[in-house]
Amino acid sequence: MIGVIGEALIDFISKPSKLATASFDSHVGGCGLNAATAASLQGSPVGFIGKLSKDMFGMRVLDHLVENQVMFDPALCAAQQPSLLAFASLDEQKKASYAFYWKNSAPVSLDKDELLAVMQEHTDLRVVHIGSLVLALEPGCHAILAALKEYEPRPIIFLDPNVRPAVIDDRQAYLERMQEAFSLASLIKLSDEDLAYLHPHQDVKKLARKLAAEYSAHIILTLGRGGSIWFTAEGGEVSMPIIDLPVIDTVGAGDTFSGALLSYLHERDCFGSDGALPTLGELDEHLIKDALRWASAASAINCSRRGCDPPTKEEVQTLLSSL
Repeated sequence: MIGVIGEALIDFISKPSKLATASFDSHVGGCGLNAATAASLQGSPVGFIGKLSKDMFGMRVLDHLVENQVMFDPALCAAQQPSLLAFASLDEQKKASYAFYWKNSAPVSLDKDELLAVMQEHTDLRVVHIGSLVLALEPGCHAILAALKEYEPRPIIFLDPNVRPAVIDDRQAYLERMQEAFSLASLIKLSDEDLAYLHPHQDVKKLARKLAAEYSAHIILTLGRGGSIWFTAEGGEVSMPIIDLPVIDTVGAGDTFSGALLSYLHERDCFGSDGALPTLGELDEHLIKDALRWASAASAINCSRRGCDPPTKEEVQTLLSSL
């Protein structure tokens, strides 16, 4: 199965208005929750590992998990702490900028023992998605990396930093934590904006190629309307243009890409087969190209709808068959 260690939150997305006051639509979201939802809608078995508040927002997240057939642990679903909230405004390109209200919230209070207890319930855990806010915010960020180092058999790690500079108080400490996370991961998805924060003033393509070799990992670089490039540790590169659909907004575009990509690879036993230890299989150029195309299609469909609203497997198949 696919495990996702991450945050669930409520996105309040601003609505266009010429008035002095602003109004917002609210959506269940968060990088981890979005990726888990996207993978589940593709038909993969997915477990969301994150702490939820017992407040009204947390109950809404719980309903979302049930509706989208994402597994969860009831022990983590009634925290006393409040839910994490995000407010987003959209620019002319429909790209979101965020303000987060996270201090003392449920998602960032997950400790190592809680995390290990949940992971040990899933004996078929093959790949784990980590990243975004929960790797940036104290104290939970330390618990995640510590638990992954301790847990056996260690699953394949898929890292999406999804950098949010607005919540990073100590840049140097964050960079050191990301180095630690990079060393654990076999697949790392990075946007051009992520790399601009992690390694300023460098050519992102050259840097992605260098990181693939340095960490012996697969680096999946996303470039917005420039498409995506997959760099292998051996020096291979596979490029994929975007699938150009009308864009409503880009909320959850990267998360949908990640979830769809993980589902595509999981369905083909790329993380090991039943009864065997988690192992990253050989990813040849043909498989990589097909996986990127699938993830790009899923992301394009998501962006054609408001908020993070990942497509089903059937919707992706219909789009690709029409091209």
